[in-house]
Amino acid sequence: MSHVSEIRAPAAADPARAVTIIRSEEEAIRAAHAAAAIIAELARDPASEKQLPVRQAELLSTSGLTGISVRPEYGGLGASVKTIVDTVRIISAADGGVGQILQIHHVMARGLVNAESEDVRAFFSRELLAGKRLGNALAEVGGKNKFDQKTRLETDADGTLRLNGAKFYATGSYLADWISVSARGADGTPGGALVSRHAPGVTALDDWHAYGQRHSVSGTVLFDNVEVDPSIQTPRGKGPFPRTGLTFPQILHAAIDTGIASGALAAAIDYLNTHARAWVESGVERPTDEPLIINRIGQYAVAVRAAEATLRYAADVFDQHRAAPDDHDLATELILAVATARAKSDEASLAIGSDLFSLLGASSSLEKWNLDRFWRNARVHTTHDPIRWRLQHVGNFYLNGVDPGEYNQITQARQGV
Repeated sequence: MSHVSEIRAPAAADPARAVTIIRSEEEAIRAAHAAAAIIAELARDPASEKQLPVRQAELLSTSGLTGISVRPEYGGLGASVKTIVDTVRIISAADGGVGQILQIHHVMARGLVNAESEDVRAFFSRELLAGKRLGNALAEVGGKNKFDQKTRLETDADGTLRLNGAKFYATGSYLADWISVSARGADGTPGGALVSRHAPGVTALDDWHAYGQRHSVSGTVLFDNVEVDPSIQTPRGKGPFPRTGLTFPQILHAAIDTGIASGALAAAIDYLNTHARAWVESGVERPTDEPLIINRIGQYAVAVRAAEATLRYAADVFDQHRAAPDDHDLATELILAVATARAKSDEASLAIGSDLFSLLGASSSLEKWNLDRFWRNARVHTTHDPIRWRLQHVGNFYLNGVDPGEYNQITQARQGV
């Protein structure tokens, strides 16, 4: 397979795609486990990391997981944040990169299923229930920071809205049906556009060559004079974002890392039971009877349980916040809770993914087992948003009484938004 691929021509809907419509929270969790079982089997093969996760992405669609955020009045489940978080966690335990495809899909979908425009809500609800996937094209390379962007959305001489620019870290976009793109207007005002990934002028490149999260397909997307349909856009609202504007992507990032940690623990236990040998000094026949290994597995399990517990608590607070968005103290607790979940999941995924080899022995490092994928995925994913700044907000709140915020507010203040 070529490592640099292009997609330009419009693609017809796949008539063979039979998509399940999920009707309950319990059904969503069962669907996630069923899809994860297949995805995990694929992830065990080291050769799979050199292939695009086409089958895995299709499983996300056909299982119905990509449509669970659609509101009941449009035929969907209207899933709670807790259920969305759980599905991302379960998929990420199987493959962190595929979990990130689902994560960014839900982040993009949230704005569309709750759009102010009835037409936009109805259109994208139908698309999501049909298994269509969403990707993002927000970040660029070459600027002084992630918000220094050159992509432009401008009206040409005949009144057509056109998009031009290049994006990187475009998670999921290579295999998506729709791409959410950040851009600036002719006057430099920040905004964005939704475009079909198959539209003329859209080129997706398979050039994400990181050593981890390879299945997140977070490479380049180019936009060359792409015509933008104004009828399906969701214009950015005036004024600052809510304080909690980034808590939804943040909690799903925590779900990814929590999933990676639990996947690493499960893989370590499986290897100890099926392949590892007892150490000669241990005095036991099986490695699973060695006290030092039992103790370390206990430490791993506690780390996973702590990450899962803080993630569940943050999700519960999030659902409370949805019902009372103007409650300042609840918003504060949500930011703190999500930051805590991020910190515990970051810690667990990196520690277990790296340390498991100390228990499993030298043979576990052979490429055929592909056990290093957990650490590689954790190490790459946890660089996306520095945990030191989540801890900064927590520490400043407890030490100095400063309301915890998120970097969207800081950026907007600097830009005068």
